Amino acid sequence: MKKISLPKIGIRPVIDGRRMGVRESLEEQTMNMAKATAALLTEKLRHACGAAVECVISDTCIAGMAEAAACEEKFSSQNVGLTITVTPCWCYGSETIDMDPTRPKAIWALTALNVPALFTWQRLWQLTARKASRHSPFTVMTFRMPMTHRFLPMLKKNCCALPAPV
Repeated sequence: MKKISLPKIGIRPVIDGRRMGVRESLEEQTMNMAKATAALLTEKLRHACGAAVECVISDTCIAGMAEAAACEEKFSSQNVGLTITVTPCWCYGSETIDMDPTRPKAIWALTALNVPALFTWQRLWQLTARKASRHSPFTVMTFRMPMTHRFLPMLKKNCCALPAPV
């Protein structure tokens, strides 16, 4: 009997690529955000056949085209069917976003606690919408996870330096 390879969810931790303390201060938080997203999706989502959804996380945080290309290579070899870009900070959208026109996308930016992430989210949404509308019939799925009290305990446990809600 032939085993079917179910599509996986690719998680792309995107970061501000500026060095000299900027990127370095955000790498752990960004990777923890990706791991928390993978844990949440693996726990809560199932395929139609009942099998648990598997997540694939990029090996490094993505700050530029070289890291984005390495992530794309990994996702292509692992049968990733959709991607979620996670970021707690501002970043260069055109260099870091998943540009595969055949893959649905989602973006999670911590916009409620970090205003620069709102601009990142908006820019990435514009780029993916423009790219998808020109090159593919697929709808681009974009969302922001609401930063309610329900999600804050999970984020505080898995991400560093999150302020308390106002």
